[in-house]
Amino acid sequence: MSSLQKVIETMEEKGLQEDPRYFQLLALRVRQSNNMGEKAFTARQLYQLRVQIMAYRLLARNQPLSQQFMLAIQGIGQRAPMDFQGFAAAASNSIGPAISSKTSCQACSQIGTKSNKVTSVEKPGGLDPQLILQERENRVTTRITLRMEQLNSLPTNMPEDLRTQVQIELRMLRVLNFQRQLRSEVLACTRKDTTLESAVDIKGYRRTKRQGLREARATEKLEKQQRLEIERKRKQTHQEFINSVLQHGKDFKEHYRNNMVKLAKLNKAVLAYHTIDEKEQKKEQERIEKERMRRLMAEDEEGYRKLIDRKKDKRLAFLLSQTDEYIGNLTEMVKQHKIEQKRKQMEEHKLMKRMRKQRDNEGDEDARVEVIEIATGRILTGEEAPTVSQLSAFLESHPGWEPIESESEEEDEEKVKETIQKAKMEDDEYKTEEHTYYNIAHTVHEVITEQASIMVNGKLKEYQIKGLEWLVSLFNNNLNGILADEMGLGKTIQTIALVTYLMEKKKVNGPFLIIVPLSVVVVSYKGSPSNRKTIQSQMRAAKFNILLTTYEYIIKDKAILARLQWKYMIIDEGHRMKNHHCKLTQVLNTHYLASYRLLLTGTPLQNKLPELWALLNFLLPSIFKSCNTFEQWFNAPFATTGEKVELNEEETILIIRRLHKVLRPFLLRRLKKEVESQLPDKVEYIVKCEMSGLQKILYKHMQSKGVLLTDGSEKGKQGKGGAKALMNTIVQLRKLCNHPFMFQAIEEKYCEHVGTQGSGVIIGPDLYRASGKFELLDRILPKLKVTNHRVLLFCQMTQLMTIMEDYLNWKEYKYLRLDGATKAEDRGNLLKKFNDPDSDYFLFLLSTRAGGLGLNLQAADTVIIFDSDWNPHQDLQAQDRAHRIGQKNEVRVLRLMTVNSVEERILAAAKYKLNKKKKSTGSERQRFLQSILHQDDAEDEEENEVPDDEMVNQMIARSEGEFEIFQKLDLERKQEEAKLGLNRKSRLLDETELPDWLNKNKESNHSAPKKQKRRAIDQKMKRALKKLLVTIVNYADSTGRILSKPFMKLPSRRELPDYYEIIKKPLTINKLLQNIENGKYADFDELEKDFMQLCRNAQIYNEEASLIYEDSVALQSVFVNARQHIENEDNNSDIDDTGKSETKGSRRRRKYVSDEDDVDDN
Repeated sequence: MSSLQKVIETMEEKGLQEDPRYFQLLALRVRQSNNMGEKAFTARQLYQLRVQIMAYRLLARNQPLSQQFMLAIQGIGQRAPMDFQGFAAAASNSIGPAISSKTSCQACSQIGTKSNKVTSVEKPGGLDPQLILQERENRVTTRITLRMEQLNSLPTNMPEDLRTQVQIELRMLRVLNFQRQLRSEVLACTRKDTTLESAVDIKGYRRTKRQGLREARATEKLEKQQRLEIERKRKQTHQEFINSVLQHGKDFKEHYRNNMVKLAKLNKAVLAYHTIDEKEQKKEQERIEKERMRRLMAEDEEGYRKLIDRKKDKRLAFLLSQTDEYIGNLTEMVKQHKIEQKRKQMEEHKLMKRMRKQRDNEGDEDARVEVIEIATGRILTGEEAPTVSQLSAFLESHPGWEPIESESEEEDEEKVKETIQKAKMEDDEYKTEEHTYYNIAHTVHEVITEQASIMVNGKLKEYQIKGLEWLVSLFNNNLNGILADEMGLGKTIQTIALVTYLMEKKKVNGPFLIIVPLSVVVVSYKGSPSNRKTIQSQMRAAKFNILLTTYEYIIKDKAILARLQWKYMIIDEGHRMKNHHCKLTQVLNTHYLASYRLLLTGTPLQNKLPELWALLNFLLPSIFKSCNTFEQWFNAPFATTGEKVELNEEETILIIRRLHKVLRPFLLRRLKKEVESQLPDKVEYIVKCEMSGLQKILYKHMQSKGVLLTDGSEKGKQGKGGAKALMNTIVQLRKLCNHPFMFQAIEEKYCEHVGTQGSGVIIGPDLYRASGKFELLDRILPKLKVTNHRVLLFCQMTQLMTIMEDYLNWKEYKYLRLDGATKAEDRGNLLKKFNDPDSDYFLFLLSTRAGGLGLNLQAADTVIIFDSDWNPHQDLQAQDRAHRIGQKNEVRVLRLMTVNSVEERILAAAKYKLNKKKKSTGSERQRFLQSILHQDDAEDEEENEVPDDEMVNQMIARSEGEFEIFQKLDLERKQEEAKLGLNRKSRLLDETELPDWLNKNKESNHSAPKKQKRRAIDQKMKRALKKLLVTIVNYADSTGRILSKPFMKLPSRRELPDYYEIIKKPLTINKLLQNIENGKYADFDELEKDFMQLCRNAQIYNEEASLIYEDSVALQSVFVNARQHIENEDNNSDIDDTGKSETKGSRRRRKYVSDEDDVDDN
């Protein structure tokens, strides 16, 4: 019905009401309506259906249903149905516009037709569809208008996207009227041009076109044109294709060429990237290796293992596993050693008990003790049996023999077994509890809080109590050890504390064998053979607790001293035992027996496997038996893996560190900075000194000829000069570096020269003017005295100490002297005088060997080492006389060294020994001595610069205030010297002040002219070099700024201390000018080398964009240009007199050659 209704409405819109088909459609609708009316619902049914629909909607909105609704839904009740129109209105009010008006109208018409009721009310008229449509159009128009007003009234601050949508919608609504007009016009035109027939059958009314000849010809012509056009287009397309192919080939080649260029760039970039990445990886690898080495040196085992795991180094990991296995083996061996020691103690106790019993029974020390051989049952009795005193040695030399036991001794044997079993059980307990290697070694731990009461006149410090506790722990656990505290921490007092503690608490009264170097300690066992025999008789006659002796008598009197059964053997300076083959070690291991051994050393242990093994073997021979096995434990694993056996540096250090871990249960070492945080720092400086004229002449002749210059009086040629041969040239050269007056003949002849022949001893300014070191002391000591610093002055030679005494007496300085000739009983008084707080002694003069061990001189805060020892540890010991517990001031160490002399090599050798700690062979030592004798003074001459007064003041000053005082004292000294006027003399003796026979020998020395000729330059070259540097100094940029100003003088060490660490060879323009004046540059090349080094120093220390960096680059260019200009000027000035110069030069060369021939003939 709806489709039929739509068709009817369409025909009505088109005005086809007169069309027969319209009437047919109306008839069809009527018939359809009648059919639907027969099948329609009754009014009651419709009413019930609508009520149900309305109830459903109310329920959907959660609204309640009244009782009437409930009855109507069920169809119960006699109430007549409501009027349809009223019901429709009510339904429309409650339900809303859900049902269209058209549907409602049709429903009403149907209900009206079916109603059989007779009423007087007139039937209402039907609704006009046109009116409904018109109302609908009005509603739509109203809504459109309302919507447009809403869109126009929207705010302007809306977002951009919303504002765009609003504009689009508004324009669409505005164009609606235009669309309606356009649609109506199109429909109007369509209705005019279309009839009913044409509209129904469009093809039926089409006119058929007739074909004529003209049209055929035109068609043929058009077809021909079309074919030609197609052919032309085909050819054109083909040509375009060919051209595109050619162009594509060109583009492909260009593209390939560009790709090759890009590929080359990419390859270059990839190579550069990998190169940079390789460098970065190398840097990272080096950083990791440094970090690994740092952690290894810091003994950070956990961190080191993590880095090894990250690197996946199989060799190092394998080495770690092998060393861990070795530590485990050592742990087991330590356990076995402790059990064995306990067993030996019990056997010794049993033996002593048996010996006491036999002495009680027989009363004779030489009574025989019956022994039995366990394997064969053989028994020695009577004269064959050993005596009581020989029993211990007999059992050691005859393993398998035992004394015959009595019944009471069997009980002791049971106790021994119980003790050993108990020890094993303790070890099992420690194993189950997974104690560390150190804890297993130190099973028995005894807490000590105070020293023994018999130790008086002082209290131990806290760390010394800890040291005593560690020493007692060694005793309790039957172990031997090394007390390796740093020098100055009181190893001696800790050893005394151990002995007193054992005597008082443990009832161990000795005998104790203490072996020490000859120092301030009073040694009881010493003297001539007769004196020692007297002591030996006293030892046999009476019991004693301690025997204090030296290494020498241990070896000499081993036949007597080795007979005693020593309870404790204590060896001071234990690092002497690092060589297993030294005589002292062999004698102690072979002849002496001691239950316990203790080494004292302040020197760090050597990083060499045999030396570590030597110490461990001496202490614990049952654990560390063979040196080869000891090294093989760490080297053999690599041999089994097929890798090289040699160890690199890291692997060697790893093994050393792991071996130090092995030493920890037996080694105790504390540093001063660890136990004494208040101990001030120690700063050491090497102060270089220049030779006087007298020293230079004597030194050069001694170095080249090996003889000492004299005036010739020994041969009756007084005043004509001569020479005296001396033994040991190295020692003579060292004497000359210290003071030339150490040769008495030189001092006497100089006295004659200056006119003081009375005593033959120089007193006065010439005493320090003759030696560069004394001249430096003359500048330093007054400053130290003014600022209340006290000085320790260490010398190697007693003869030099005597000259030093003359100088100190002349300067009226109060001093004390201690050397090898000082009596032992006087040494304590000297120390007491100097350490007295009210002491007025300014300086303590000591010999390095005699005063470098065992002295406490912390009252001094300045140490001057006048001449260095071959053994660097001797000088370290000397320094620690002041830098030790009790020192409150910063210690300053000044090591004097004469430049261009044998002392430089001696100091280098000492540093080499201190750093490398290697023992050189005899051939190496011989070659080293030859290099000292034949060294060239000119070598490294630029680096051997003598410090000026300001630099010396910086070295000795502890504060800025002291530095200012020292600067003021220097200024006053220079002013006093300036007042002398013409009588003023240089600080050092000049060659012009020396006797004629010295200068004569100087002229006859033919080795020196070779060097002088090599270094001498003419005045013309000197002027040219000066002119070149003056040009550099005066050069200014476009703004008038002088560029050379920052390069004239070095910065002070206080301003830029790191400058002297970064720059190894500091140079200044003033220094270059001084070198020119001294004739150190033979040509422009040598000067250019130093000047370029000066500029490179500035470029190394400063940043690239800094002003001084750019100035150094500019000065380099200025130097090159100025040199070229000056050389061209010199060449032009020499053109005119070239022939004359050559002739004179030829004669000069021939004369020089003839002189050389004369020398050779002589």
